[in-house]
Amino acid sequence: MAASVTTADLYEGTYYLLGGCELEAIEAAKLNGSISCSLTFRGERLAALQKEYFAGTATVPLFAFRRAFCRINALVWTAKKKARARLQQDERRLGGDP
Repeated sequence: MAASVTTADLYEGTYYLLGGCELEAIEAAKLNGSISCSLTFRGERLAALQKEYFAGTATVPLFAFRRAFCRINALVWTAKKKARARLQQDERRLGGDP
């Protein structure tokens, strides 16, 4: 069975994506007055990739990493935008200030 991990580190997430892991979910939540996103990945090689990443031995093809990072960053930006809109709508519905 494939392992899964959740992270808010976009570089870490990009490394997992390039390593063949699947981005399963992006969840946005209000944290200290701003919106933060967590990324959940699943993959057979996830444990090995995580070990390499945190040991500082991870290597990537730079151009592919840059492209994947831009894709993940765009997905996170979209998730944050939707979360802000949802929060503003909830605050208006409850009579609070946006």
